[in-house]
Amino acid sequence: MGYVKQIGKNKYSLYADLGYRGKKRVRKYKTVEAKNEKEAKRLLILFEEELSKNKEVYFNNLDTVTLNELYPRWRDEYAKQHYSIRGFRDNCNHLEKRILPIFGDIKIREIKKVDIIFFVNDLQKNNKRRDGNAGTLSPSTVHNIYKAFSSIMSVASEWEIIENNPCKDIPLPKLKYEEGKAYSQIQVVALFERLRKQASAERRLLVELAVVSAARQGEIVALEERHLNPTNNTILIEQALVNVAGEGIVLKDTKGRRKRIVSIPSNVMNDLVTLAAFKKYQLSEAGEDREWQEHTFLFSNEYGKPYRPDSISQWWERFMKRNEDLETIRFHDLRHTSATLLIHEGEHPKVIQARLGHSSITTTMNTYGHLLEETDQRASNHFDKLFNKKE
Repeated sequence: MGYVKQIGKNKYSLYADLGYRGKKRVRKYKTVEAKNEKEAKRLLILFEEELSKNKEVYFNNLDTVTLNELYPRWRDEYAKQHYSIRGFRDNCNHLEKRILPIFGDIKIREIKKVDIIFFVNDLQKNNKRRDGNAGTLSPSTVHNIYKAFSSIMSVASEWEIIENNPCKDIPLPKLKYEEGKAYSQIQVVALFERLRKQASAERRLLVELAVVSAARQGEIVALEERHLNPTNNTILIEQALVNVAGEGIVLKDTKGRRKRIVSIPSNVMNDLVTLAAFKKYQLSEAGEDREWQEHTFLFSNEYGKPYRPDSISQWWERFMKRNEDLETIRFHDLRHTSATLLIHEGEHPKVIQARLGHSSITTTMNTYGHLLEETDQRASNHFDKLFNKKE
């Protein structure tokens, strides 16, 4: 039962009783001004009603907390701070549509590893798609649903609702890594020559930057003058532009919130510096019509509005159709091209991982391991001459 305590003239502490957590009684309090104890008790009643309405209360009993009860806390007090806009949306979507309908009313402490195993196995059966198409969910979708489940259960463990996350070490379907296409050095030279003849200087620079930096297209269009370091010929990649349904173009942190510094050729840097100066002139001319006031994007229109990431792919597709003699690849494959050229030059995998912004060397090896093995084999062949047999 809650109570009030006078701590000064016309000043009281209100203690709301929130029940027990195990054997420990939990209370929440605040200080208010009141004419007398009677008025303070009335404020206590209102305080307790407020806590009940907006659910800003502790869990009364950790033994009975369900996944439905934990979800809004995980969403508002953990996920919003730890995931990108798209990651937050996708994880919430998986939980709301896939996980909570099955596990929502179950007490968290009763969810066991075997339940997760059966759930993951069930996801891999036919007719689990929600897009109306026949067939099974892709391995990557199963992994993403599992990651959302593991995230909320990991928070339950971190917050000591449960001792261990039951989602650990769950067998998952093997991911299929698409290698993607990549241009050879000769093809890149031919591409650059064609761009010089057919594309604007800005579009040509955008493609050149994609090849030499291995940046994603959302990261490229989010580059600003402040990210350029002409002294060291490096660029800082720390943000990306994404198209969010219902919100339009949104600026967010890079994937996994991993910042990276990438070195680029001096001639590309010089062109970027020139472009930055031109953009500043355009924005000064735009005056009050300028958009994105706090940002100076390098790849934008005359009013400072950045290019949509998908518009880059659309332009690239048109360019490919006009140049059918060039091998058709996606704009994203320029990123693969960058990695492939470095591999063929014998660059260390850790350097390639850093430039690509992969979270671990495992991702790099899974994607480009076959090329690294080929390069390693060629390197070992150099030692054959040490063992030439004499006739």
